[in-house]
Amino acid sequence: MLVGLFGLVGSLIVSNHMLSICLGVFAFSSFWGIHELFEQRERVRKGWFPANPNRRTHGEGKSQGKKRRGL
Repeated sequence: MLVGLFGLVGSLIVSNHMLSICLGVFAFSSFWGIHELFEQRERVRKGWFPANPNRRTHGEGKSQGKKRRGL
């Protein structure tokens, strides 16, 4: 969220038009990404797209959530 705000403020302050446009697009993309995270959570809650059963939770370590594959 802060990155998007910095991009938005930067796009308003910068006098170079191309840099201002790039910062504005970057800020919009950052805000859209935050919006999509909440939308995705809602879609999973409704059951439209099931949660990934193979995804590690925040509490698991790197070695606990991954299966080792032999070569």
